[in-house]
Amino acid sequence: MTEKFTERFVQRLDQLDSRKVGEYLLGLAREKGLLENIFNSMQEGLLVVDSSKTIAMVNHAAGRLLDLSPNSVGSLFDQSIHDPGLRDIIEQGFEVPGQVLVREFIVVHPQPRWVRMSRTSLRDADGKFRGIMLVLNDITRQRKSEQETNLVERLDFLGHLTAGVAHEIGNPLSSLSIQVQLIERQVNSMEDSPFRDKLRKRISIIKEELLRLDQIVAQFLKTLRPEPLILKKEDLVTVVEEVLELVEEELKEKGISLNREFPSEGIMGRMDSGLMKQAIINLIKNAVQAMPGGGEISIRLEKEDAYLKFSITDQGTGIPREKINRLFEPLFTTKETGSGLGLLVVYKALRQHGGYVEVTSQPGEGTTFTIWLPQRPERIKLLPAGGGGDR
Repeated sequence: MTEKFTERFVQRLDQLDSRKVGEYLLGLAREKGLLENIFNSMQEGLLVVDSSKTIAMVNHAAGRLLDLSPNSVGSLFDQSIHDPGLRDIIEQGFEVPGQVLVREFIVVHPQPRWVRMSRTSLRDADGKFRGIMLVLNDITRQRKSEQETNLVERLDFLGHLTAGVAHEIGNPLSSLSIQVQLIERQVNSMEDSPFRDKLRKRISIIKEELLRLDQIVAQFLKTLRPEPLILKKEDLVTVVEEVLELVEEELKEKGISLNREFPSEGIMGRMDSGLMKQAIINLIKNAVQAMPGGGEISIRLEKEDAYLKFSITDQGTGIPREKINRLFEPLFTTKETGSGLGLLVVYKALRQHGGYVEVTSQPGEGTTFTIWLPQRPERIKLLPAGGGGDR
């Protein structure tokens, strides 16, 4: 459109007076300004790279998504775009100019985001290749929502399955316990002898293992089944300090120091302090296990909008990106001796409060878990108590 306008303008230039020239230039400026306003108001990111591999246009949405400033216009795309995957996609657009590509992938710079991308070639009226255009949609929230739905469905199934298995295990456990007690009575009635002592020792071991098995089943059921919330007005700083008082000596023994960033005035909100303490303890244990050689754990508390924010950062080895999305799955663990239930407790506590938890990690640089807890969780639709769909 602009090229045709310019051609008409040049053809008639010798016929125009200064007033007409001014009117044409104003018309051109209005056209350009209107297009820019349209492009910048789009929710989709729009990136145009011309045939010389120079960025010809980038709207506000693409700038935010890819960390591109207006100054990037006019620069070579491989110098301004830092994400290697996106650079490859653009380069392939020049290698195969006629190819239309639609793909969902993760942009890692400036921060990991799921993006749905459409790449098409640009041609002029004569069919000559002029460059490529990318339309980018940030679908991170959609992806997280889909993952959340799938996770809840799996947990619901697992909860029902666990309840059934626990029931089936519970009956034999009760029978075994009764039989062991009967055997114990018979052994106790025997005369003193080394053989009786050996039997009593074996019976004691069997009783301990039966008790341990019963506790494991009970713990798993408790983890999957939500408990009714007991909401009270609490100071999150006080709740965290009470937890740290329990674990501080253990941290010192393991060569781990604590860095606190707490507001002096406290942070008030309604919460179930018991559930929140469980979640915080499990996050601290997770950080400790990530640093077997010691290090520093940083805990930051703050209020942001209608949420109380708790962040814990370790100096461990970090978590590979492909494993982060599975961290809250039951029985999934990145540690050799982990049970896969600790972070499940965290997830369950936050979901019951209507909050959520975020994880950011770089291999070799440590991990940060951030809890977002609504100040007034009663305004959030909570999951019903009972059943296995919460964790």
